[in-house]
Amino acid sequence: MTPPLRVGIHYGGTEDSVPPVDLARAAEERGLDSIFVPEHSHIPSVRRTPFPGSGEVPERYFGLWDPLVSLSFVAASTGLTVGTCTALPGGHDPISYAKAVATLDVLSGGRLVLGVGFGWNDDEFEDHGFDPHDKYAVVEEKIALMKALWTEDEAAYEGNHVRLSPSRVHPKPVQHPHPPVLLGCRAGRIGFRRIARWADGWIPMGHNVVDRIEDDLELLAEEWERVGRDPADIRVTVLQAPRPDLADVLDRFRGMPVERVVVDVPTAGEDVVLPALEEIARAAQ
Repeated sequence: MTPPLRVGIHYGGTEDSVPPVDLARAAEERGLDSIFVPEHSHIPSVRRTPFPGSGEVPERYFGLWDPLVSLSFVAASTGLTVGTCTALPGGHDPISYAKAVATLDVLSGGRLVLGVGFGWNDDEFEDHGFDPHDKYAVVEEKIALMKALWTEDEAAYEGNHVRLSPSRVHPKPVQHPHPPVLLGCRAGRIGFRRIARWADGWIPMGHNVVDRIEDDLELLAEEWERVGRDPADIRVTVLQAPRPDLADVLDRFRGMPVERVVVDVPTAGEDVVLPALEEIARAAQ
């Protein structure tokens, strides 16, 4: 039997919009399940990397809150699941980042979902000290190192890009063996093979995901089985844009192996955000 679909929100808030804690409380009051937030450490003013949405980078990208810090305030103020969609571990020292993630998981009572991505902005990635050509390998190694710290009493890691001498670190995450790590990527064999190798599930990237996700999930299940994993364990969170037929879209997702849908909320003031929350809550019911 498929578990009930969970419905939450995705919010790229800034200091000029509704504060994350205020929004999270309003979402919880309306029966929503979770709040997920994106990440950009910075946006270089001069870039070689084009914005994947075409045109100019949205203004909100320049002022996003730090995900783990803002989510810690949300977790302390509500009972919502807190998550990233998506965090960019390539821009973090994996040793300190693993400790921060574990700390938030412990203090939230195991309510953290870590959605991760490789990041579209090569210039941003390069500023953190790595060659963009190595981006996929760097991110995968950082996640492997973090998993070692989360799960081993004495952890060590030796990669081509990051390393860890034998070390002990606490706290360990509450969730076993660690908070779910979902990879945000577009559908396709390459991305699905990465998910099957080291992630706990998938955050589909793209528009109108509902129209094609059933076929994509079958392909992901094939890759999952290929490495000896049970497809029933795949965790899927969908990032959904607002649309007039949102209630119908959510009903379609209810018939699929999708755990959660997080609906994007505008980066704006209460006069815009609260009516948007009302619409999402009505559609979720």
